[in-house]
Amino acid sequence: MYEHLLINRQFSQPIKIDKQWSNLMKDYAKLREERFSKLSGEVLEYFTSGMMIQRPSCRELGVEGMRNLELFGPLEPDPAIDYEDLEIPGPARAIPTRIYRPKHLNSDPQPIYLHTHGGGYVSMGGDVNMPGSNKIALQSDCIVVVPDYCLPPEYPFPQGLEECYAALEWTIENAEEVGGRPDGICVGGGCTGGNIAAVVALMARDAGLPLAAQDLYCTLFDARCDYESHYENGEGYTLSHDDCVWVVEQYLQDLDLRFDWRASPILVPSVKGVAPALIRDGEWDVLRDESIAYANRLRDAGVEFQLNIVPECSHTETPATDASRYQELKEFMQKYCGA
Repeated sequence: MYEHLLINRQFSQPIKIDKQWSNLMKDYAKLREERFSKLSGEVLEYFTSGMMIQRPSCRELGVEGMRNLELFGPLEPDPAIDYEDLEIPGPARAIPTRIYRPKHLNSDPQPIYLHTHGGGYVSMGGDVNMPGSNKIALQSDCIVVVPDYCLPPEYPFPQGLEECYAALEWTIENAEEVGGRPDGICVGGGCTGGNIAAVVALMARDAGLPLAAQDLYCTLFDARCDYESHYENGEGYTLSHDDCVWVVEQYLQDLDLRFDWRASPILVPSVKGVAPALIRDGEWDVLRDESIAYANRLRDAGVEFQLNIVPECSHTETPATDASRYQELKEFMQKYCGA
């Protein structure tokens, strides 16, 4: 469905849409009703009454409200995983870090997933990201390293990013000690975590570090937040356009920094030579066109990538698509990070 976008669009600049004109051309509320009318069962319930839909906006929640929001499952250890908590060297402090090792993995060196968690930049530190990290470890058969990087507004851009890059350096240096492959490391995350992962991958390329792959899931690639999908899917789904604007405000605090490629990796002068990427997003996600934009840049630079725009899906997986997300990641890591 979206192949024409991948082939024809030029993505070095955002798509400029006059909102008033756009609303004359398309009634997006009506489009949303038409989409939902074709759903049924758990998927319909997810889009009409699920917690991601019913929650207040990020702006209404504020920083503390975001940090107290539990959306993704119980914050409990999984008996199928061995956990190790440690501190690793950072640019300004020791970074609390957790390592997840699935018990079913054999003693051979395993792929490592460096998880730069999402959470709108301001939240999901500590135990809050455990449900997502558990799933990556168990369903994608890999060791997961999760730095509890510092968050804004207390630690504004680029401090958290710099800690995540330091975590990658540590992971490469200590891969064998944690049971992993130094040549089998993937950095990844979702939404704002995907933003950080994309930038870390570019920084690794510039430094000549051996990064095998990057997993960019429903990623915020452009802090300017001005693509057509921001209007088409900007209200009534799981993540709104204003949610995106608000989290960028918290992260950068100076909006002129939106033009810094470390905040908007879509603006990096070149993506040539960056690690192969898995880019997955939902057809109804506000960030969809940003994902297509970044895939287009990778294609033009000759970088290997996989792009999957998932039908009838928004910013998070539905009950119908959740399993395919981790199977896709598992196969991607087997290809680029080794089994």
